[in-house]
Amino acid sequence: MERRSFVRKFSVTMASVAGVILGLTFLRQFSHKKAGSTRRIKVGRLSDFPVDTYTFIEDVKVFVYRDHESVKAISAVCTHLGCTILRTMDGFECPCHGSCYTDEGAVLSGPAPRSLSWYKVEKTPDEMILVDLDEVTDAEAGLYIS
Repeated sequence: MERRSFVRKFSVTMASVAGVILGLTFLRQFSHKKAGSTRRIKVGRLSDFPVDTYTFIEDVKVFVYRDHESVKAISAVCTHLGCTILRTMDGFECPCHGSCYTDEGAVLSGPAPRSLSWYKVEKTPDEMILVDLDEVTDAEAGLYIS
């Protein structure tokens, strides 16, 4: 096989592979979750979350906030490029690109295009706190403690 022929065939093959990967990535955005699948995750018991504190749950990439009245969950994923954000004295900050958020998740500065998401929080019959990553709520919603 001549060198030109090899380079041409190799280039066409690599371009085809790249095209297939790009096409699959594009089509993935249109796929829907399977019926019955859920992203409702147990994160711990109420006693695991100190009052007036944001507790980071690494496996789920959320901060669980508990005050005297309720328990809430906010996304720990930056809305810019998906980095895991950090808790700061003033709110939250993306260590990768510098986006800053308030305690309520509103964008203060940086390249982030939108606020952080708040998720629905429930309590199971066995007294576990459950975060529903499929149901986005607002900052005022939460599991109210009686």
